[in-house]
Amino acid sequence: MSSSVDPTVTTDTRSQEADPSVYAPGSLSIGEMSRETGLSVSDLRNWETRYGFPKPRRSKGGRRNYDLADVDTLRTVLEYRNAGMSISAAINRILATPLHERAPGELSLFAALRRKRPDLATHVLDKRTLLALTRAIEDCCFAAAQRPVLVGAFQDLRFFRRAAARWTDMASSSALAVAFSAPPPDVDTSQNRSTPALYGISLPAGSPMRREWALICDAIELPACVVAWERPGQEGRADPSRVFEVIWSVEPAAVRIASRLALSIASRYDTHFDSAESALPVGAGAASQPDAKHLEALLGRTLEYLSKAA
Repeated sequence: MSSSVDPTVTTDTRSQEADPSVYAPGSLSIGEMSRETGLSVSDLRNWETRYGFPKPRRSKGGRRNYDLADVDTLRTVLEYRNAGMSISAAINRILATPLHERAPGELSLFAALRRKRPDLATHVLDKRTLLALTRAIEDCCFAAAQRPVLVGAFQDLRFFRRAAARWTDMASSSALAVAFSAPPPDVDTSQNRSTPALYGISLPAGSPMRREWALICDAIELPACVVAWERPGQEGRADPSRVFEVIWSVEPAAVRIASRLALSIASRYDTHFDSAESALPVGAGAASQPDAKHLEALLGRTLEYLSKAA
């Protein structure tokens, strides 16, 4: 595959700032899409011209913007091609599949939640702020929640190890606790089960969730979720200042969607989770509006953590 550069991509930050659609939440430039899928920039342009796929949005300056969900779709096309299909047949098969039928196979939690709930706002936060929000959700959820379903995505095993003691404690009072991480090749997370309720899901190389950070607490009393995606191109940036695009919510219905999507992804890696939805709290997830006192407590606790970190 060639490594040619798209002439429409520029590093002129002044022109990018003048055109905010370049940084639409959850969008990728053609160069970023190339790195995520392994397709060269010229291949992406050629496929668009010849097959009308993928079909990016265009910014006012003419730059291509791809949805994060397009990464999974393109990877599926490549899987079909590697299985012996022609490119045109693989693309036709994808295009013939309704969007709602493609969604269960998505392996990006962030993309799947955005597709299911496009009304949820996306925020750009650095790691320090995201960590404060995550810890606040943990505190608020386990201060009142009874037997929640808990899901976390840690990107890398070393991040999970820093939280392992806390997660072991939380798992002991959960109906189900699931931790996604990317371990070194010699680590078998299927054996990393410190309690019967805590399950480790190993994320293989190429999994889009290796870029994602998530915490979902699906409970009747205080449901909450935060799902984040780390933008590409941050090599060399100090760890606390790494930037993420973040969706968070205390709306019970949104939290239930996030937990179901996460368990669906877990089932792709471990058949143990094929019927895991039965663990979800009965009666939770029905309300369409968050509880005001819950939101106030969560924001207050987040500010406390930020103040301590300052």
